[in-house]
Amino acid sequence: TTNLDVVDIDGAVDMASTLAVAGVVTANAGVVVDTITIDGSDIAATGSLFLDSDGGSIYMSDGGTDIGLFSLASQDLTIRNLVSDKDINFQGNDGGSNFTALSLDMSDAGNATFNNHVNVGDGKAFITGASSDFQMYHSSGANVLHTTVSDADMTFKGNDGGSTIT
Repeated sequence: TTNLDVVDIDGAVDMASTLAVAGVVTANAGVVVDTITIDGSDIAATGSLFLDSDGGSIYMSDGGTDIGLFSLASQDLTIRNLVSDKDINFQGNDGGSNFTALSLDMSDAGNATFNNHVNVGDGKAFITGASSDFQMYHSSGANVLHTTVSDADMTFKGNDGGSTIT
């Protein structure tokens, strides 16, 4: 066994055993481990890249501040913006143009704004109310407005020159 403070090698090194390092390893040209390459701020894999956290949480941070969280509880996936009143946006690219397809406004309890149509299949309903009180759907060639509350009135309102009409 030889203890050296500095080892300078110009060429390849082949080790037949485990390399134990007590200090920091600096690799300015990147590090390759199996099929994963880490070079600067990029992590690349020649196959699939898996993030596996036994704690059930994967955080996204910027400058040491936690910004976003992917977490699991009872196998339910939660996506959370950790910054107060900041939105969650789902974006895409259509023919070279970037757009926001859906925005969830966290300063308004998650109010959802869709950039385009919301399509549901035949017999599938738009439902409101804590007990599914009102439903709107298309089924068997009929457009249906349905209230499930017994003896409830259905009121249609409009605006005529700034005045509400029913």
